[in-house]
Amino acid sequence: MKDLRRLWILLFVLFPFVVNTALGQGAVSTLLLKQDTLRFSLQDAEKIMLEKNLDLIANHFNIDIAHAQTIAAKLWDNPGFSYEQNIGNPGHHVFSIQGPDGEVFLQLDQVFKIAGKRHRLVQYNKANEKAVEYAYFDLLRNLKFQFRSDFYQLDALLKTQKVFDTELEKSEILEKALSEAYAKNDVPLKDVVTIQSTKFQLQTDLTNNLSQINDLEAEMRYMLQLQPSSYIITEMPVINKIELPNVVMDSLYATAIENRPDVQNNAQQVTASSWYLKYNKSLIAPDLDVSLQYDKASASYPGFTGFGVALPLPLWNFNQGGIKQAKATLKQNETQLDASKLKAINDVNQAYEKLIQLSHLDLEVQNRNNKSFDSFMSGIYDVFQKKEMTLRDLVIYMDTYKQQVINFNNYIAGYYTAKENLNMAVGKDIIK
Repeated sequence: MKDLRRLWILLFVLFPFVVNTALGQGAVSTLLLKQDTLRFSLQDAEKIMLEKNLDLIANHFNIDIAHAQTIAAKLWDNPGFSYEQNIGNPGHHVFSIQGPDGEVFLQLDQVFKIAGKRHRLVQYNKANEKAVEYAYFDLLRNLKFQFRSDFYQLDALLKTQKVFDTELEKSEILEKALSEAYAKNDVPLKDVVTIQSTKFQLQTDLTNNLSQINDLEAEMRYMLQLQPSSYIITEMPVINKIELPNVVMDSLYATAIENRPDVQNNAQQVTASSWYLKYNKSLIAPDLDVSLQYDKASASYPGFTGFGVALPLPLWNFNQGGIKQAKATLKQNETQLDASKLKAINDVNQAYEKLIQLSHLDLEVQNRNNKSFDSFMSGIYDVFQKKEMTLRDLVIYMDTYKQQVINFNNYIAGYYTAKENLNMAVGKDIIK
């Protein structure tokens, strides 16, 4: 019995220390500790992501490409120059252009686009350039949401990992103590089996949690362009109150339609399609080819200087196919614009409803409850050591405490993500 009493004393001494670890004073699992540990606030991490993310850098070149196409559309066609001369003449002089038997013909021509072709093509490319810019901003919007969501989820998982670490330490101490006690016939076998089952479940939960952490770490390392050996520790401010923003839904809908880059991209696609249809209609008018000519030995008279105009006759080809295709593209883009506006409104409504659902929690009350539970768990081992509580009850309290902390961490991460989801749906950061 003295040995058993020593075991209970050991448990009583060690458990409060372990509980303090669960309250945030301990470190994350040694499985996660790496040499290149980097601590980031969301603002600092996001700044690095926006500067170094390769997807953003690569897509930004699309804007340069579209701008280059606009520049190309503004340029005039280059003039043409042709030169002809005789190879031989009746006097059998090779390449001779001297005398009346020598021939030289020069021509300089320039094509002039009429019916506003050049202007309409420039306007089409300008609208397309704006559409490409909005496509880039839409990618930026989605990447920011993904990055922030990952950051919040990683923060919750890291906090949860501390709980798993703590609970696993407690179960290992309990298993060792109970196994030694069982060997001396001081405790029944069911107590040993119970704690072993609890330990196995904790190991399984810990492994699954680590797997999720590793996935998020890998994704964020890619977005931040960090080394594979880097390990990210999130630094989030303590939230003391959950507040629902006071907004007018119609105003949010209008803001979303005005600010969302996917909607604006579709709007620019409509503008571009409209100009492209006008451009195709203008192709019916033939381009004017004006030329200046000089003929040394013209059939009319020597030293002929002339002026010429050439243009194709639009008798059969009125660009019917191009116009029909441009009309269909315009109708398609108008439909997509209407769909994107409707989607924006639905996204805002859905995001706001989800935020409402997560804003009902009284965080001040919940924080007090959490502290009470922490205090209760700190003293519960004293009760267990005095044999005023069974092992089964202790395991139930351990599991309940673990689950409450996990649920709370996930709730806070879900609340932050819901705010970002509303920001994304509106197209601007209306909630900080």
